[in-house]
Amino acid sequence: MDNNTRKKLILAPKIAFICLSVILPLIGSVKAQTAINTEIIAQVEKLRDTDKIKRLEAVRELRKIGVPAIPILTAALEDKEQQIRGGAAFALGAIGPEAKTAIPQLITMLKDEDEQVRLDAAVALRRIGSPAVSALTEALKDENVLVRRGATFALAGIGAEAQQTIPILIEMLSDNDEQVRLNASIALRGIGATATPALTEALQHKNPLIRKGAAIALGQINTEISQVRNQQNQRDNLRPNPCVTRPNICAPRPNICTPRPNICNPRPNICVPRPTPTPTPIPRRTPLPKT
Repeated sequence: MDNNTRKKLILAPKIAFICLSVILPLIGSVKAQTAINTEIIAQVEKLRDTDKIKRLEAVRELRKIGVPAIPILTAALEDKEQQIRGGAAFALGAIGPEAKTAIPQLITMLKDEDEQVRLDAAVALRRIGSPAVSALTEALKDENVLVRRGATFALAGIGAEAQQTIPILIEMLSDNDEQVRLNASIALRGIGATATPALTEALQHKNPLIRKGAAIALGQINTEISQVRNQQNQRDNLRPNPCVTRPNICAPRPNICTPRPNICNPRPNICVPRPTPTPTPIPRRTPLPKT
């Protein structure tokens, strides 16, 4: 046997092992994907069922499947039943940033007729995070107050990643809706130090609503309240508390020199009748003899 034949015999098992190490994971991933697809199909069939409980179970199972179920959950956002719509939005929020393809539908859901569905959509956008910031910025300009409320609520939970929305959030501090103004203040506070210069400048704005919102975002109103409370506490500490036990003046004092009289000795009762004194007889005078 020559050297070339011997080398081929040695290399053949190694090449076979390398090929198997590449092929086996691919086979495993294909089988796993097939199982996931089968599970998704089964849950889609449940979604078509007339039983409401089964449909809700399908939404929960799709949430567990995760990213592969995003298209089905996105389609479920348009379901007739509000619980299915809300559950699908919640599931997409649980998946996180990878559910960014559902952002346009979730923005539309911010004006859903059901309040809980609107809240689920806003929470989902908040959990998706930075991929939703651009769409939420546009939603702040919507004429529908429900959309503006949901958008500011979502931005309030995104935090520093929403710093590009600082200028428009400053404008939202003068919105006609009180809830929108409050959400905008919370969102600016959540952005953090990046928003401080703009908020400091807004304290001098001619619009009192913007000045108030900026103060809330900077925490100045809370600071003023705490200062007032501290001043009240200081004044309370200076006042005598009638419920505090005063020192007992009858308590024994330490004797450092000579004993002092005890002022707490029992005194005589002036109301007790005193004994009547016996009268002393007066001696009679002897009459003088007549002369």
